Amino acid sequence: MTLLLSAAAFIASVLLLYIGSKKIVNAAARLASSLNLHKVVVGTVFVATVTSAPELLSSVAAALYGSSQMALGNIIGSNIYNIPLIIGICGLLGAFKIKNSTIGKECLLMTGIATILMILTIATGKVTQWTGLIFLALYPAFIYYSIKKGNGNGNPGDPQPKKLAKPVAAMILGGVSLITGTFLLVYSAISMAEIFGLSQFYAGLTIMALGCVVPETAVSVAAAIRGEQEISIGNVIGDNIITMTLVLGIVALIRSFTVSIEEILTTVPFVILVTLVLFAMNKRSHKITKPWSMLMLAIAAAAFILETLNHIA
Repeated sequence: MTLLLSAAAFIASVLLLYIGSKKIVNAAARLASSLNLHKVVVGTVFVATVTSAPELLSSVAAALYGSSQMALGNIIGSNIYNIPLIIGICGLLGAFKIKNSTIGKECLLMTGIATILMILTIATGKVTQWTGLIFLALYPAFIYYSIKKGNGNGNPGDPQPKKLAKPVAAMILGGVSLITGTFLLVYSAISMAEIFGLSQFYAGLTIMALGCVVPETAVSVAAAIRGEQEISIGNVIGDNIITMTLVLGIVALIRSFTVSIEEILTTVPFVILVTLVLFAMNKRSHKITKPWSMLMLAIAAAAFILETLNHIA
């Protein structure tokens, strides 16, 4: 009975996260048009901040429950699977251009952040509150940079009458759906970890992270199909940076906790790898094609298999 409840909670959480994320992306596109904002800024800053809410809420909830390792696994897992699944599925559906001209710099920033995390955790064997302060300081710097550089990315939409009531209401409803889905996700992850004897880190890395990433992937793919590539691609890298800075920073400030160096060495390099592949993709062709997509999906599969084998061992 407990297993059935956990499975039902997981399925319900994914559906709620999908509904909430979709409402938020649609509302963001309307807000961009109403306020005459660049869609790259909307995708990188606003949509990415809101769609990172599942990672934020679930990680903070896990940390408050005393499962900080689960929260860290969720943060790293989201960063591993977010890019490959979104880019991989989008590319299989059809090639399209990467219109975000700052994505290369954002990839390098993301690589630097992941490298800092790896160095600090290996050197100290833990995630400390000082680590949290360092990463939190990077969050407003990234937001400022994104807004400042947004003027040079693409064209803002044609000015439209500022009808903000409906988009704002959709944002609020989407937020409620995200919050509800998040708590169901945390419940299901903790329950399944106990039932199957999973480590907290592995449960966060797989069950919780995929629960957060799947609806975000669906939203980004839907945005790309509708021709909103700026929002889709801006969201994918912006979400990763925000998760690694804002979310990890808050989790670390709640309490310091020890980490396994082996778990760090077998996960964070995958974050760096998928980010560098996205950087190379943007550098070489500015297009998402099937070969690149298949490479991304292969990396995601390899990461999942390696972590599962390590957990079993």
